[in-house]
Amino acid sequence: MGTLRTDEIEKTYAAYRDRGELENDCKLCGKPPLQSFQCWKIVRNDFPYDKIASVHHMFVPLRHVGESELSPEEAEEFRELKNGYLNEHYEFIIEAVQRRKTIPDHFHLHLIVAKN
Repeated sequence: MGTLRTDEIEKTYAAYRDRGELENDCKLCGKPPLQSFQCWKIVRNDFPYDKIASVHHMFVPLRHVGESELSPEEAEEFRELKNGYLNEHYEFIIEAVQRRKTIPDHFHLHLIVAKN
């Protein structure tokens, strides 16, 4: 399978996974926000899709929940932010399919500004 990361970032990410860094606490829950909202936050991606992105953040609910567990308030704010703030600051929203997610239990989306 292909990757959206350069070889350097992909190797760093693979080493991180191989050390078991994703196996304990949720890495998304503890990440400090770049931007906070009522139910959501935007966080930095430590392993960006640097082949395609000049900016790569992640959009994460404040609660540790899967997509199907979003409350009506979280879902409504998502729709509002998608059509407002996210639309104004990013170019693409990417979601990995289930088998490619390395943090499947905490719903998140990748926010991208493409390289020129």
